[in-house]
Amino acid sequence: MNKQFIFLLLATLLLFSCKKEEEKTYLSKDDFTRMLFDIHLADGILTTKNIVSRGKEYKPSFYYNSIYKKYNITPSQFDSCVAFYTQNSALYEKIYEKVIDSLNRMETQYRMALKDSLVVRDTVNLWKGKRKIFLARGRHEDLSFSIPVTEAGIYTVRAKIKRFKDDQTKKPFLKAYFWREDSTQQEQRINFDSIAINRSEEFVRYETQLEYSDTLYKELRGHIIAWENVDSNFTQRIQLRDIMIFNPQIKRDSLGLDSIVRMQRFNKGELDRYEDIDRPKRFRDIEKLDEK
Repeated sequence: MNKQFIFLLLATLLLFSCKKEEEKTYLSKDDFTRMLFDIHLADGILTTKNIVSRGKEYKPSFYYNSIYKKYNITPSQFDSCVAFYTQNSALYEKIYEKVIDSLNRMETQYRMALKDSLVVRDTVNLWKGKRKIFLARGRHEDLSFSIPVTEAGIYTVRAKIKRFKDDQTKKPFLKAYFWREDSTQQEQRINFDSIAINRSEEFVRYETQLEYSDTLYKELRGHIIAWENVDSNFTQRIQLRDIMIFNPQIKRDSLGLDSIVRMQRFNKGELDRYEDIDRPKRFRDIEKLDEK
């Protein structure tokens, strides 16, 4: 009986001492890792020119204090955490490996997003419909497209889509293909990969792309959303935005300087007809789609 009591007492003291040791850290290993990530991110923000050039508004304490507030910790308590974790060099090294890995991943994502935004900004959107669409209450809009193609390069069909839980669309998917008729007037296609559209609480970016390598195919066709419902007696709840169809080779400045000058002259009334403006055939073909 005495041995059991002593064992229970020792176990209680050990548990209490572990709890005390844990309390000294103020932050768990995961929270400490996240806080180090936030601090290094703030360091990076504060070293950029656009922050430093703000003069009197440049207040590093604002950024760091917001981090302390986020984790409900004081600067001295954070210093205690650093002291605690540095006592175990192997653990501290693993923590910093996670921090560096997270920073590298964020930098990679930022570079990809920046590159993508520059490409989108500098290219022509071949989709001429509404860029924001809400399919709901039995509205089953035709989101098909048929675009003349002549320019080499990779064509991308893209949209951000949120499909609600109560949506009754059967197996919705994004679909695209290059199309032509052969000498016997039979359809031939080169299909892009079809992308299934899943239910989600947030917008998800869906895209499919394929290189235009066979000039015998004259059109890019498909559906931003296709489905397998037999009849139209079903409720859709799908929201779309940022719909784009583009080829980076077709840029906004493809009209050339001469055409820009002519456009300015047209606006000033120096040209009699819009057709007098020199425009590549692919742009004239695109404009014809708007008239349909």
